Amino acid sequence: MIKLHITTKNFELTDKITAYTERKIGRLDRYLPRGMKDIEGRVILELDPSGREDNKYICEALLEVPGPNLEARDATLSMFAAIDIVEAKLRVQIRKLKERNGVGRLRRSKAVINRLLRRNAEL
Repeated sequence: MIKLHITTKNFELTDKITAYTERKIGRLDRYLPRGMKDIEGRVILELDPSGREDNKYICEALLEVPGPNLEARDATLSMFAAIDIVEAKLRVQIRKLKERNGVGRLRRSKAVINRLLRRNAEL
């Protein structure tokens, strides 16, 4: 599980929000490659005090992984919705990170090799 440091601005952090954040963002390590397990993350939950924007709950997350850090930010009418959207954005970034690092290519290359071997055996 990712070690999260949760910070709030302009509102009181409740146990329900803490548990929800840890459940959603703290378990993103299951999508990371096997070598990346001891990851630390920071989550900033903020209430926009100005009231100028309709989206008054802001969630910002940063995961410190080897290479470029993964960052996501979103603002909505609900803190839980903001956490969900940030989690989805981080999942997309993790998928791109895995593609860049070549995770999953080995299986594809084995499948291609097996297909070529079968073709040669048929000839």
